[in-house]
Amino acid sequence: MTRSAHRSIWFVALAALVLLTGCSSTVPGAGVPGEIDVRTLDTGRFPTTTPTLSAALVQPDYLGIEAARMADAVLSPFEVDPKYALGATASAHTRPDSVVRYLFDSTVPVLRKHGMVLGFSTASADTQVPPEKALHDTAGQRREGLTVTVTRFPDEGSATAAAVELDAVDSVADPNNVPVRLPKYPRAAAHWRPTFPTLGSTTPHGPFVISVYAVTRNTDLNLLIGMTEKYLEAEIAMLDTFEPTPITELRRLRQDPDGMLARSLHDGGVVGRPDGNSEVVYTTRGYLNFVLDQVGRSRALRDAGVDRVAVAPMTFLFRTRDVDAAKRWVRESAELGDPAERRVVDPPEDVPGASCVEDLFTIAPQRFRCFVAYGRYGALLLGTRLWETKQRAAAQFALLANSGGR
Repeated sequence: MTRSAHRSIWFVALAALVLLTGCSSTVPGAGVPGEIDVRTLDTGRFPTTTPTLSAALVQPDYLGIEAARMADAVLSPFEVDPKYALGATASAHTRPDSVVRYLFDSTVPVLRKHGMVLGFSTASADTQVPPEKALHDTAGQRREGLTVTVTRFPDEGSATAAAVELDAVDSVADPNNVPVRLPKYPRAAAHWRPTFPTLGSTTPHGPFVISVYAVTRNTDLNLLIGMTEKYLEAEIAMLDTFEPTPITELRRLRQDPDGMLARSLHDGGVVGRPDGNSEVVYTTRGYLNFVLDQVGRSRALRDAGVDRVAVAPMTFLFRTRDVDAAKRWVRESAELGDPAERRVVDPPEDVPGASCVEDLFTIAPQRFRCFVAYGRYGALLLGTRLWETKQRAAAQFALLANSGGR
C-alpha cells in the first residue's frame, strides 16, 4: 500500500488579551476612552481597514467552502484515541488529483469515474514523524497511527461502487497484498501485506467513502483491524450529523458568514479565493486536524471556548468565548511547546498585550510568530523577518480595533 508524500503546514492557535490605554476620541482608528490610538502604531505598508472580498466566486471556490465545512465532520484520530496525540498532516481536496497525496496514484481515475465531489484528509500518530513519512514508509514503521481520507460522491450508489474499486486498484499495486475482512463493517473492502504492519480499507457510508490507512510497529492484524473499526464507528456517527450542501445549492454558500476573514489581515487588502485550505473559516474541530500538538492545542482551544478559526495567508484569527477567555488562551497557548525550540523576541511597540517568538527549528516562512488580540478575537501572524512580522501584528491589532471586538 503505497502513499504519496505530503508537505504540510503546522498551524498554531494562539490569542492575546488587549490591555487598553489611551485617548478619548471616537474618530475611526483613534480609539475610544481607555484605548490606544492605533493610528500611531508602526504598521508599515500593511492595511488596517477591512479587506474586500474577491469578485464573484466560481464552482471550485464553492467546493473549497464546502470542503472546509466537511472538515468539521472528519475526526482527527486523536479525538477517537487520545494516544494519537501528534498531528501529521491534513488537507482539503476539491480535485481528484490532490487526493493522491494520501491515496495510491491509480485511484485518481476511479475518483473521476464515479464523480468525486470533494474530500478531506487528516492524520495523527503516537510519535512525531516527518510529514513525508506520515503516509507511507511501510518498510519499517516506528509509530502507531491513522491516516484518513473522506471523499464525497454524488450519491450512495456511486460511493459504494467507488469504495470497491478504490480498494481494488490499491490492492493490485503489490502482488503480496491479501484481502482482509472487517467483522463490524461487512461492506468495507480492506487488504494488507502479512509481512508489513499496515492495513488499508475503504468503507462506503451514504454518499461518502472513508479510506483508512492504519500503521503499527508490529505485524498484528487484529490490532490493525481494531484501530480501523474504532475509528470507523466514531467517524460514521459524525458523518451522520453532517448535512452536505446539495451540489445544485453550492452557490448559496458564503465564504465569510461570520465576518472572520473580514477581520483578518490580508497584506494586499483583498480576501482571496477559497480552496478549502486557505481563505476559509473552520470550526474548532475542523481546525484541530491541522494541529501538530493535539493535546496542548485542543486544550487551549477548549478552555478559551474557540468556535471559529479563519485561515488566511500567514494569518490566523480565532474567535474565543469572551475577553477573559482570550486572556486565558494567551497565558496557556504562549507556553505550549518545547522551550528549547523557541525564544522570546521583542513584540511590536505599543501594541497592548502583544507577544512574539522565534521558532528555532521551523521552516523560514514561519520563523517568527506574533500574537495580538482585541476583544474576543486573537490573531497569530507568521513571518520570515521579525520587523515585518511585528508590523503585520500591529496592523492586525489596528484592524481588529477598527472592526470592533465583539
